[in-house]
Amino acid sequence: MKKTMIPLFTISLMICGCAPAIIGGGAAVVGGALVKEKGVAGSLSDTQIATKVSVGLYQKDPDLHARVNVIVQNGEVMLTGAVPTNEMHLDAVRIAWEVKGVKRVIDNIAISEGASLGVYAKDSWITTQLKSQLLFDKDIQSVNYSIKTVSGNVYLMGIAQDQKELSTVIDYARHIEGVKKVTSYVHLKENLE
Repeated sequence: MKKTMIPLFTISLMICGCAPAIIGGGAAVVGGALVKEKGVAGSLSDTQIATKVSVGLYQKDPDLHARVNVIVQNGEVMLTGAVPTNEMHLDAVRIAWEVKGVKRVIDNIAISEGASLGVYAKDSWITTQLKSQLLFDKDIQSVNYSIKTVSGNVYLMGIAQDQKELSTVIDYARHIEGVKKVTSYVHLKENLE
């Protein structure tokens, strides 16, 4: 019988279920970044910015963190969600601007008590449908897009290969049932060069 030695650290990770997340998560960031237009350095920088904004929101108020979504593409931070007061709204925008490396803050935070669980489910379904359409369209580089749906409003960020690709993405979004409005913050690749 052949014995195999497994390092204690690996066993600890496997027992607590962290190994797939640590190993797979790191590979996903690097692997996905190789395909994206912004490359590995851009993806890591955006990930760092998103993490710092999220941590800042949480440190200010865990409720603020729970109510505000953060998406970062090419140093541009998009904030979505709903907060109950103007003060919370201003705090979220200020926190985003304070993070080093932020080039722009796109503020799509509504002031209200927030949506019901049913609205969140519909928004998730809209986002899932759009991501699926982009993924299965061979003429679209879906990894270059970030999508967030809030109360039926679809927000797009990323880099389009050309105007035709961007028009197709927006068209897909507009024709999904339940979509009220599509807002694009997508840059054309030719304008970034």
